Amino acid sequence: MSSKIWAGGLAAALVLTHVSAYGQSTKQTEPPANDPPPAAVGEPKYKPDVEKVREQIFTSTNDFRKKEKRGKLKVDADLSKAAQSFAEFMANTDKYGHTADGKEPWDRVADAGYDYCVVLENIAYQYNSEGFTTDDLSKSLVEAWEKSPLHRKNMLDPDVSDIGVGVARSSKTGRFYAVQDYGRPKSAIISFKIANKTNVDIKYVIDGKDFTVAPGVTETHESCRPPELTFQWPEGAEAAKDAKETLHPTAGSDYVVRKNESGAFLVDHP
Repeated sequence: MSSKIWAGGLAAALVLTHVSAYGQSTKQTEPPANDPPPAAVGEPKYKPDVEKVREQIFTSTNDFRKKEKRGKLKVDADLSKAAQSFAEFMANTDKYGHTADGKEPWDRVADAGYDYCVVLENIAYQYNSEGFTTDDLSKSLVEAWEKSPLHRKNMLDPDVSDIGVGVARSSKTGRFYAVQDYGRPKSAIISFKIANKTNVDIKYVIDGKDFTVAPGVTETHESCRPPELTFQWPEGAEAAKDAKETLHPTAGSDYVVRKNESGAFLVDHP
C-alpha cells in the first residue's frame, strides 16, 4: 500500500478605498510536487462517497472554527461551483496548483458568479493504492490543512463568511483532488466617512496607508476587511482628553474631526 498527500494554499483580497478600486493580492504557495503521479493499479479496495466527503469537509471546517472561536461559515452555491469545477479540472488533467487552469482563484469564483471582496483558497491531493473510505479521506484532507500554517490561517480567517468545497478523483492516477474556496462577498464591504470640520489639513492612516482630508471635505473609504483608523494631529496641536486617535470603523460609521471650545482636536464617532 502506498499513499501520498500534498496541500497548497493561496489568499487574495480586493481592497477598495476612496471609492476607487485597486487590487491587492498575497500569494504564498508551497512548491509544486515534482515527483511523477502515482500509477493507479486496478480497482481500489475502498471507494469514498465524494459528495459526503465534501459535506464532511465543510462540517469539520466549521467544527475547527468553532473550537478556535471563529464564526460559522455557510455554503455558497457559487463558491461550491468554482471549487468543484477546479477539483474536476485537476482530476481530469492531473495538473496541480492554484493556477493549473491558467486562472487565479478569484477569477474562477468570479466566473462562477461570486461577487467577492475576499477570496482564499486551499487545495490538496491525496493518493492511496487501496483507496479511501469516506471518513478517512475527509479526515486526512482536513487534518493536513489544519497542520499547515498557511492553510490553517485560511481556515480560521475571521473575515470570511462563505465556503465552497470540491472533491474529484483522477481515473488515470487514482489521486483525489480537493479544493476549499472561502469568500467574503462585496455586499459585506465596510464603507465609512471622515469629515474635516477644522480649518487645517488632517492626516490619518488606514491599515498602514497615509491619507489627508482637507478642511471642509468629506472622504469616503471602503474596505473588505475591518480596518484600523489612526488620526495624526497637526504638529504642536492639542488633542482633547477624550479624543481617540485609533478607531476601528464598522459599516456606515461617520467620523467628524472638529475642535472643541478650547481649540483642542477631537473626533465625533459612533
